[in-house]
Amino acid sequence: MFAATGRSGMEMWRFVHDLLPGRIAIRLGPVRGFDSPGEAGVMGGLNALRTMNQSGVEIDEATGAVISAVLVADRADYLTDDGVIDPSVYLPGDLTRSLCAPWQYDFRECGCFYWAASKPDISASPDGRSHPLNFQRSDRTTFPLDESTYEPRAALELDHPALITNWNVLPVVLNGREDDREGIPDPLGLPSQRRDEVVEKLKRLAVVEHALCLEYLYAHYSLDAPRVLDPATPADAPVRKFFAAAQEVFAVAQDEMRHLRWVNEILGVLDQPIILDPPTEDFEIQEESQTRFKLKRLDREQLDWFIKVEETSDELNPEGIDGMYIRLHESIMNEQENPYAQADRLSHLIKLIIDEGVDHFERFKKVKEHLAGFAEADYLRTLTENPTAPLDQRLLELGDLNYAMLLGTLKKSLRRGDSSGGVVIEHSRRVMTNFHELNHLLASRGVAPRFQGPGPLGDGRQVTLAAAQAAMTLQQTISSLDGPALGAMMARHQADTQALIDALTP
Repeated sequence: MFAATGRSGMEMWRFVHDLLPGRIAIRLGPVRGFDSPGEAGVMGGLNALRTMNQSGVEIDEATGAVISAVLVADRADYLTDDGVIDPSVYLPGDLTRSLCAPWQYDFRECGCFYWAASKPDISASPDGRSHPLNFQRSDRTTFPLDESTYEPRAALELDHPALITNWNVLPVVLNGREDDREGIPDPLGLPSQRRDEVVEKLKRLAVVEHALCLEYLYAHYSLDAPRVLDPATPADAPVRKFFAAAQEVFAVAQDEMRHLRWVNEILGVLDQPIILDPPTEDFEIQEESQTRFKLKRLDREQLDWFIKVEETSDELNPEGIDGMYIRLHESIMNEQENPYAQADRLSHLIKLIIDEGVDHFERFKKVKEHLAGFAEADYLRTLTENPTAPLDQRLLELGDLNYAMLLGTLKKSLRRGDSSGGVVIEHSRRVMTNFHELNHLLASRGVAPRFQGPGPLGDGRQVTLAAAQAAMTLQQTISSLDGPALGAMMARHQADTQALIDALTP
C-alpha cells in the first residue's frame, strides 16, 4: 500500500501501472495527493474494501459533491499461462504505440536513468567539469550534480507538460556533454604542433598511460580487500567499504589500459612504433611538478595525488595530461596543408581518452568517501618487496613472466591491428586475468607485485614465447608446493599458457 502524499498524478499512475496482476483498490477524491488524508480517510480501511470487492462513492448530501470514490477491480494479467502476451488483453500495437513518443516524456515517466538506445544516458556540462547532470532539470542556467534519489531529482525536473511544450530547451548531447557546439575546449589559442611534435607527445603519453596504469594497479593491490567479495559478508562489515574502494581504483586502472591501447593505435595509424616498454623510476609523469613514477600503497597522500592528476582544472593547462590531448586533437584536426590520414579516427580515439578523465576524477573521490573514517592501518596491507619464503620468490618470478607475456601479446596484437581477428587480443586478455589473480595472491601473502619488465621488448612474439615457455616450467613446480587451491590455480594458468605457446609456435 502506498499513499499519494507528495506525488504527482503521473507519478501515481506509474505506481499503479507497475502493480502485479490481482485485486487492487484505488481511492480517488477532490483533494490533490499532496494534501490528501490517503488511506486514513476510508471508513473501515481501504484494504478491507479491497478484500470484500466493494467499490463505492461517498457524496456530500448538502452540495452533491463527491467526497471520495473507491474503485476495486482486478489488475489485468497480460500474460498467458505460457508466459507470452495475451492477445485478448492487448491488441497489436497497444504495447508500443506510446513507447518513447515523445521520448523525453516517456523518459520522465521512467523515473530512472533509462534512455532509448539512440539517446544519451547521462550527460556532463559543456566543459566536462560537472558530471553527471540531470538532463531534464528545469533550471538550465546552472550545472548542479544530479541527485541520487528519485524524489529530490523529480522536484528539480521539468514536469510532463513542460517536457512537451519546452522540448526545445533540452540540448543536443555530443561526446557525453550538453550542447557541444564548441567541441573540445579551446586550447588557449596555442599554435598547432608540427607533425614531429605530435608524434613525440604521443610517445610520451603512451609511457604516461602505462605508468599511471601500474600505479593504480599497485594501489588496488595494496588495499586489504579480496578479489571477489563473499556474498555472505555482513552489510556493515568494513571490508565492504574497502572492497568498493578497491573496485573503483581497479576500474580506473582498466581505463588506463584502454588509453595505452588507444594511444598506440594512434601511433600505428601514424606509422610509428608501438610504445609498450615499462616506465623507469626516473620517468616524470607530470613534468611541471617533476612527479616521478613510483609504486606506492594507497595512503592518503597517494590518493590525493591520484585525484590531482585526474582533476579537470578550471583553466586549461597545456602541459597537463588533458591539455596535451586537447592540443593534439586540435593540431590533427586543424592541419590543412598535409592532412592526417584517418583524421576522424584519430579524433575519435583522442576524445575517448579525454572524456574518460572526468569519470576518473569522480571515481577517486568515491574512493576517498569509502575510506573516510578509517585509519590507514585499517585498510592498507603491509607489503614487502623482498620476500624470503621460496614460494613467494617463485610467485614473484612468475609475475614477471606474466608481465612479459602480457606486453608481448599486446605488442603483437597492436602491430597486426584489425588483421588479428581478435585471436591475439584474446590471449592478452587471458594473460591479464591470470596476472591479476596472481598479483592478488601475492598481495594477500604480504608481497608487493613489482611489474618488472623484460627490458626492451623487441619482437613481441619472441619475448612472449620465451616468457610463456619459462612460465610453464615454473607453474608446474609451484602447483605442488602449497596445497590444492594453489595447484588448481596453476593448472588453469598452465592451460592458458600452453594455448598461447601453441598460437605463437609456427
